[in-house]
Amino acid sequence: MPIAQTSYDYISSKINSLKDAYASLRNKPNEYVFSALAVKSSYYKNPALILNESDFDDIVVDGQYDGGVDFLLSDPNTEASDLVIGQSKYYQSISSEDVFNALTKMASFYKDMKSGHYEQVNAKVQSRFLSLDSEVGEESKVQFVFYTSAPQNNIRRDRLIRKFMELFEDSSNFEVHIYFGPDVVSEIKESESRRPTVESGKIMIDESNNYLLYGDNAAFVNASAFSIKTLYAQHNTNLLSRNLRYHVSGRQIDKGIEDTINNSPDTFWIKNNGITIVCDEFSIDGREVKLKNFSIVNGGQTTYMIHKNKNVSESRDFYVPCKIIENCGETEDEKNLFSLEIAKATNSQKAIKPIDLKANSPEQVRFSQAMREVGLYYQTKRGETVPSAFKTAYLNTDLAEIGKLCLSAIFQMPGTSRNKPSSLYMPQYYNLVFDGNQSTIANLCKELLYIDYYFRKKFQKRFDTENRNRPNSQNRLAFAHNSRTICIAFVALAARYYQGNINDDDLADVFAASRREPPYSQVYDDFKNLDDISYFIPPAVFADKDAYDDVLYKLFMIIINAGINYFSMMARFEEGLIISNFLKKDKNYYGILESGWMGSMETDIKSIFNSLS
Repeated sequence: MPIAQTSYDYISSKINSLKDAYASLRNKPNEYVFSALAVKSSYYKNPALILNESDFDDIVVDGQYDGGVDFLLSDPNTEASDLVIGQSKYYQSISSEDVFNALTKMASFYKDMKSGHYEQVNAKVQSRFLSLDSEVGEESKVQFVFYTSAPQNNIRRDRLIRKFMELFEDSSNFEVHIYFGPDVVSEIKESESRRPTVESGKIMIDESNNYLLYGDNAAFVNASAFSIKTLYAQHNTNLLSRNLRYHVSGRQIDKGIEDTINNSPDTFWIKNNGITIVCDEFSIDGREVKLKNFSIVNGGQTTYMIHKNKNVSESRDFYVPCKIIENCGETEDEKNLFSLEIAKATNSQKAIKPIDLKANSPEQVRFSQAMREVGLYYQTKRGETVPSAFKTAYLNTDLAEIGKLCLSAIFQMPGTSRNKPSSLYMPQYYNLVFDGNQSTIANLCKELLYIDYYFRKKFQKRFDTENRNRPNSQNRLAFAHNSRTICIAFVALAARYYQGNINDDDLADVFAASRREPPYSQVYDDFKNLDDISYFIPPAVFADKDAYDDVLYKLFMIIINAGINYFSMMARFEEGLIISNFLKKDKNYYGILESGWMGSMETDIKSIFNSLS
């Protein structure tokens, strides 16, 4: 009889596979590659998300003086730029004390970084944390994540999480996730099984032919929980391909579902809202419901919790309310729109984010086409695989990213862009970007994506190198790493001012807005006008990336130097002023502009753009 493969052995084999797949990992120790594997499996399940060779070097920070963290990233599955701080232990066995010590190190690291004690860690960790933390806004969370290849044995996960939370006075925006060996294996298997659709499947019902028909294309049944569990085991999150989202952890809801399954499964039908399935076709024969081209569009949370519960079995089954609806659409777009409407109408257990409701809307489909016409791949739905021709980071994007860029550049709200990006869904912003002159917006977004890419991938490294040994280097570095959105905003402002789209009267409104709290209705009215703007920097310069980079560097340095001077002045009057918080307010960006305009900012802008003629 063959010996069962342990979680450690399975993970070891996947570490070797990852080394084979990524040349950059081949000479790395297994402990390092385990971190890469954990991140890839948990945070890059969605096939629409791209993980390049260079990304591992950015994300995995394991090394000397790393502050007790092994990886740092911004959760690519959230539009609020959640900060992920993680540690991994490639062990065959582990104790509760080992796990808590790892969690404690992450807590100390976070406290040190937020207190400005950057000298505690090496330059790579410092730079990485500053860049990621600069994107954290009021809608963001901080995730502390621990992975180990060792089994859980008798370790109490809930106790460890509770003790960790007690290390902070306010942990309301924190999440803690602990993955033991079997959990990591499940993450890996789920990430490898993603496919765009479920072509066929079946569920069992409580009694033969016990169903309620609604017309010819809908039915209500009592579905076997075990058959739902079996479906999820077969198809994983593909089963939820047309849901508004995959499983999103929610302590209270998850606990309520789990308690009912464990303690009173016979009451599950009464307490739970059930699931809704949209399919191309269904048929009922006795106790069997056959489904074709189907997805669960409501009840993803219920489905996931049933799947993971060991008490759900063929001998310990119960029933779930289940609505089955045939899709009314003819084309793929019509089917998606129908499924979206059903999903929107039936989801109620957990708040739906605006981005979930826009995925298949007509204006998004049209905008996607406009973006394709300028050479960009725009993802309207989760799970879309980016074609190989668009794998370069600044050639593919999605609604959340475009929204943030446009809040910064078009509406000149860089603080809002990073602190409250959901503002984009307010009609005055959303409609202008996605349902206005889509051709113009697409052209501008092509530049904005590259400007953002240049800041993240090129400018930060150059700035760090040039400023690391300067006086007051820590403040300069901290300010620059928090300046991404004001740099994007300033490039757009400078270009629009030079082209005459923004004039001195408009700037007077901006300067006045630096001295009052929002809303800035006059500023919005000034900036929403995009007449005669088809580019920020001439297309001939954009085609020459070295020349374009040079222009961006000069413009970035104008706003960053002006910003550092303005912040230093404001810090004299406001004790404890923190750079990251300072740049989360639009009015402080307007103050930087006003102070810079009083100096040489206007002259510098004209000089840079005149040189391009």
